[in-house]
Amino acid sequence: MLLRYPVWDVSYDVAVVFTIATVQDSSTEFSDWAGGLIVFIGATVFEFGSVLLMFEAVNENRSDCFGWAVEETVDGILYLNLSWWPTWYELRTYYFYEIGFLACSSQTFGATVFWISGFTALPPILNSLSTPAENGAYWLPQVIGGTGFIVSSMLFMLEVQSCWYIPAPGVLGWYIGLWNLIGAIGFTLCGALGFGTIQPGVEYALTLSTFIGSWVFLFESLNKYPVWVDEKAGRLER
Repeated sequence: MLLRYPVWDVSYDVAVVFTIATVQDSSTEFSDWAGGLIVFIGATVFEFGSVLLMFEAVNENRSDCFGWAVEETVDGILYLNLSWWPTWYELRTYYFYEIGFLACSSQTFGATVFWISGFTALPPILNSLSTPAENGAYWLPQVIGGTGFIVSSMLFMLEVQSCWYIPAPGVLGWYIGLWNLIGAIGFTLCGALGFGTIQPGVEYALTLSTFIGSWVFLFESLNKYPVWVDEKAGRLER
């Protein structure tokens, strides 16, 4: 893991960025700028990763994995015939019934709304907002975006289960969805607690929930690495 960085796993990169963002001390002007900028970059990368995830979902029948396929295309090994978006007929007859596509759609929606809070986290914007404006432009997008992540995580867990009410603890993908769910709850709690920052102890609680959520997302991304290695090795053997 230390010798081979999973650069094609965008969620791993985002988890690292958000983890760094949560440990920023906002007590100084420099830390305000550093923390706000890192959150903005993290939200932007997360949005970019979610778009790639959707791109992978609509091309699931054209390649085994979008990330590896792109890597091989860059290396000149593979030629791709990819689709940017399915037709309305494909959506009605297939994708709307595909749980993986619905999960990716929910995550993309959540990441898009969450990006608003990343943008407003920039100090020139955040420091100029009134309390009602801050609640609507900074904290509310975190709640809505986090809810999208929660729905997405639950759908990813259901995707690998044999039945909707039977957990699949023997499947690594199920644990990835579970950890992602816990991290999503942490980010959602952060946004929900943000509405009451004037109350004693709330600032600490929301920072703690964001910090825990970030580390859980990081752990979830690390769990993806064995899958990445195994699948990559399988493709090279073909």
